[in-house]
Amino acid sequence: MAASLRSLQIRQTLILIVLTIVYLCFELGFNARLLDVVGGDVKPHDVEDVEFYGRSLSGIAAALVVLQLMWRRRLKNGGKDGSGPSWKKIMLWCTFTAVLVFMVLKTFVTVLVNTRDAEFRRMAFSTTLMQRSLVGGSLQLKGLVDDPTLFSKPEGKAFLALFPMLAVSVGHLDERMGPAKEQLVRANVRRLAGGAGGYYKNYEDAIKEVNAKWKLYSGIIPNDDPGLQAKQQSSWDDYRQSLSRHGWQPTSVPARRRAAVVSNVRKKVPVPSNWHPADQLTFRMAVKQRYASEAASKGVTVKGDRIPPGLSFPAFVARPGIQAELRDGLKLPAGASVQAAYSSPAEFGILFEKFLDRQTAEKLVEYLASRQDFDGGGKYFEEGKEASRAAIVPPVALFFSLLGAIGHFSKLLYLVATVGLLVLAARRGEQAGEDGQLSRRSAWIATGVLAGAFLGTWGIFTLSDNNVTRSELFHQMLDWNRQADADSTRWKIAGKGLLANFTHVVAVGQGYSYPVNEAIRINILQGMEYGYHPEKK
Repeated sequence: MAASLRSLQIRQTLILIVLTIVYLCFELGFNARLLDVVGGDVKPHDVEDVEFYGRSLSGIAAALVVLQLMWRRRLKNGGKDGSGPSWKKIMLWCTFTAVLVFMVLKTFVTVLVNTRDAEFRRMAFSTTLMQRSLVGGSLQLKGLVDDPTLFSKPEGKAFLALFPMLAVSVGHLDERMGPAKEQLVRANVRRLAGGAGGYYKNYEDAIKEVNAKWKLYSGIIPNDDPGLQAKQQSSWDDYRQSLSRHGWQPTSVPARRRAAVVSNVRKKVPVPSNWHPADQLTFRMAVKQRYASEAASKGVTVKGDRIPPGLSFPAFVARPGIQAELRDGLKLPAGASVQAAYSSPAEFGILFEKFLDRQTAEKLVEYLASRQDFDGGGKYFEEGKEASRAAIVPPVALFFSLLGAIGHFSKLLYLVATVGLLVLAARRGEQAGEDGQLSRRSAWIATGVLAGAFLGTWGIFTLSDNNVTRSELFHQMLDWNRQADADSTRWKIAGKGLLANFTHVVAVGQGYSYPVNEAIRINILQGMEYGYHPEKK
């Protein structure tokens, strides 16, 4: 009986090994995709999409542990008295565990973000700006690796993900940024606008709207103009109603009365003198002629500016009211002049620079705001909260993903060791225990493999370095994060040291593991996207 249980235990462990390998493939592929998302210009919706997969994988990881424990209990107790948990119970507990872990992680991140104080939100608002500037190339950090391709490499992406959180602890960050803050804001505004090319598209859209107004103003009205179509239909309906008083339809007007009908219609609609009462097409064209003539003769009033009729398009665009509308739509400062067309990119570049001037001035106010403005109810509270999330989520997500990968890699080695020890014991003819499990000595060996693999991998990442972690800047930032406050307790100091270690491990581990993880994602998982679909450029 014991030998049979041993065989079942080997089979069970082999199945768990397969499940763990499958999980590890998805976890490592996710880790690579996560680094692509958070190691750059982080967009909230991208992070939210990939977070869902991350929390789901963490829930599955916990469910696999529950499956292993309960399945072992089922095998052990089932061999004695059949009192082990049923498969239904095992599946319910695994599902419950997966959902619970998913919700706990979601709540954990939300609590982390919501419990940050106003100063953290204010600093995060600035550090996320610095991160975007690093990505865009408008900011270079002294003491970092002198490599223009750094942020396209795994270690550079990991640094970008960790940077906002690390920089929050930098002392006197505002003073250190100094006058560069305005340059960074301007570069960020330029990037968000898509450069001069992106802004030119906005200009073209605005000019098209003005051109449509000018055509209406000039009497150049397209056939599908809603106002024209409504006028044509109402005029035709009025004409038919006037005929109905005599009991006629357009097609049934007596020949002797046609001249009188045409004469009466011409008082309102300029149809030809030889017009047939049933000719609706000519009638509608005549209505359009009068409609356009009236529109051209009326002129228009835009933002209090009475525009006289007969102006060319450039002259129409130059009117104060039209200029005011364009400045509002294109977010230009007062006094900026928008032309109907530009002869060269350099000429349009002057307008773009004025746009940058206004937007930079407006945005700079946010980045120079006081701590109170980021407090609950402050005017920049929501912006600060979003910045806090952008600073917190990437490093937390990378940490848990790396932790899950190391943990299950260690568990995989534990399961392999378990199978090996069970097979070795059987070949040696060693007596199996009543439950078919490992002997106490073998169990300690397997557990040692588990602990050794986890601590060994963590220790290797702790003692290893890459281009980023060897840099002077990275060491300075870790030192700033380790610095104890005047009222720091031993536990708080130890916590800061532990956090610095986690940061180092993530920076090294992500850098070295990315090539393998990405190869798994591309080749084994067939390029699985994990909810992240970068725009094709």
